[in-house]
Amino acid sequence: MKKTRDPLTIYGTLPDWVIKEFLRRNIIKIEPLPKDLDATVDEVTIDFTLGHTVRVFRRTRYSTIDLHYTTKTQIDEMMETITLADGQPFVLEAGDFAIATTTERLILPDDIVGRLDGKSSLARLGVVVHSTAARFDPGWDGKPVLEFGTFLPDMRVILYQGDPVCAFTFERLQSPVHRSYKENPNRKYGSDIPDVSAYASDKRVRKKRK
Repeated sequence: MKKTRDPLTIYGTLPDWVIKEFLRRNIIKIEPLPKDLDATVDEVTIDFTLGHTVRVFRRTRYSTIDLHYTTKTQIDEMMETITLADGQPFVLEAGDFAIATTTERLILPDDIVGRLDGKSSLARLGVVVHSTAARFDPGWDGKPVLEFGTFLPDMRVILYQGDPVCAFTFERLQSPVHRSYKENPNRKYGSDIPDVSAYASDKRVRKKRK
């Protein structure tokens, strides 16, 4: 069915032609914008690809993460940062957990929510792309972070920078939010690097043990 309505009158989950039109009008911004939108936009989704920065938990002198006492600095010491060149492979070993940014930066207006889903083609090979944090609030600005793991026992999976690894859907609200994510003083994420848990902070007040 051909589009017959003004895309600005569409609310709820956005269909393919509205996603494309919103991208062309810079209402939703993706940087870099895919050259061939017809190849990357499906019925209600657009593909995002594995970016250049991956961080992997490695065995260190720390054996425990305590949500009240482990600091961000300590977690940073537990992680190895890998920078991938264009098209470079990344090996996800059995038992590994890694966080990575997408190649694309996503910028949302104050009346659109983004939702991230893993690719079924990866899920059917035992690869998890995100464990939680699938919602991107209105006003989001940054590179989405993926949470990689594999359920395959004693088997490694090789991923490649630039390959499609997740898909976004978008939902347009009937009204803009009163305070967007970029204006929220308590916002925890939204950068160009895969940051660790917001639980970890070198400045937070630790709870006293009883």
